[in-house]
Amino acid sequence: MVFQLDDTLPKDHFIFINLAYEKALIPLEDHLGNEVITDRAALAKFFKILQQHPSAAKFTICDVFLQGKSPSDSLLSKSITGVPNIVFPTHPDDNDKPEKLEIKVPYAMSSYKSADEGFVKFTLLLEDDYKTIPLYMYEKLQQRNYSHHWGLYWDNGNPSLNSVIIDYKISNDEVFQNDTYPVVNLSELMLLPEELIVKEFLQDRIIVMGDFVNDKHKTSFGVMPGSLILLNVYLSLMDGAHLISLGWLLFMIVAFTLYSRIIIFNWKMAGSRKSTKWFLNLLKSATLLAIISVCSYFLFNIGIQVLFLTIYTGILLFIIRLWKEKAPIHKMHYWLTYLSEK
Repeated sequence: MVFQLDDTLPKDHFIFINLAYEKALIPLEDHLGNEVITDRAALAKFFKILQQHPSAAKFTICDVFLQGKSPSDSLLSKSITGVPNIVFPTHPDDNDKPEKLEIKVPYAMSSYKSADEGFVKFTLLLEDDYKTIPLYMYEKLQQRNYSHHWGLYWDNGNPSLNSVIIDYKISNDEVFQNDTYPVVNLSELMLLPEELIVKEFLQDRIIVMGDFVNDKHKTSFGVMPGSLILLNVYLSLMDGAHLISLGWLLFMIVAFTLYSRIIIFNWKMAGSRKSTKWFLNLLKSATLLAIISVCSYFLFNIGIQVLFLTIYTGILLFIIRLWKEKAPIHKMHYWLTYLSEK
């Protein structure tokens, strides 16, 4: 973002349809009272247009979790029948299997795991079996086959990672503040003539439908609607961010060979008894790993987790120094004191 390395994607490739104001009430199944869901009658009216023009849109992400029974379920089910390239989200149940939806529709997983500061990576196959929405979309539009066997992940026979660092090609500001891409509320869109809707808003576009007001998640690029995150993961897959290339493997071999020589196998440094702070070595290790990670990201769009490697290196250095000095177990306290002074 700072160096403006990413080009803005053509705005006529996408349309974002906001469902935040399309709500309906249904009775709670296990308790008294009602719960709020997306109005399925309004969705059915829109999908009826897609049904009558099956070749109009390229793909439709309808980020609506179809749980809870509604009087409009039958109407929605009929309107979706025959609509190509569409997907709905589901989530893992207590057994880590996809939850069943009330309506029979194409679905894929939309769950992810994140840290408190906001997630950066997105897993493609959950439990190594269940495809997420971006992967499902990628396979459909690009005619790819992503699989897991022999303990490895493969994309049309090419070795792959099971997670990608999301390259946010479409930012929250571009969609909702700068008007770079078209955003419209579903109820407002449906006021237009059907022919105009198809020609000006749907033709040859990827349709992203979701609640852009309430369904938001913390990311490294700020708070962002879940639907937009899913689209950005797909765009990262399009760039091959998950593929393992020969160039990247060679880069990693060279980079970690140099890193090992400087940090782990620098015997002169390891044997020196000069009083230094122990965290200086950790800082040096973290700095070198950060440089490797940045280079890997800019050259191959693959990032490396620095924290765990730094901790691993620290433990490894501790073991090497104990082995090198042939320290017996009864002198462990002495060596711990010695290393703390280092």
